[in-house]
Amino acid sequence: MCMIDLKLDANWDLELSAAGDISKTDSIVQAVRIRLLWFFKEWRLGPGHGVPYFEEILVKNPNEAKARHLIREIVMSVERVTNVLGVGIAVDKKTRQATIAVSFATDEDTYKEEVKVKWHSTD
Repeated sequence: MCMIDLKLDANWDLELSAAGDISKTDSIVQAVRIRLLWFFKEWRLGPGHGVPYFEEILVKNPNEAKARHLIREIVMSVERVTNVLGVGIAVDKKTRQATIAVSFATDEDTYKEEVKVKWHSTD
């Protein structure tokens, strides 16, 4: 079964063709990236979905093993992901940003993805 989504550009806007058409994608990397940037309780139609950044990861003295396990479970919940090979979490308290790096496998290939999560506007 193939997962279809709307293709997003580098700025997280819908990617449009020159004619103004919306593109589709079955990108597993885009699906993982979206899951990692989705905060727990952020979506009112699915408040149980998302990463519990404020509850478990971006807290004082987080349980690092538990945080890595949570990220692993979220990536594994993406359709077609068969294994998570590595999870890295780096929190920069000065910039109030976390970097989440994952490597994961599907039946076809292995991928690496890194996202930056800001938990407070630094602008």
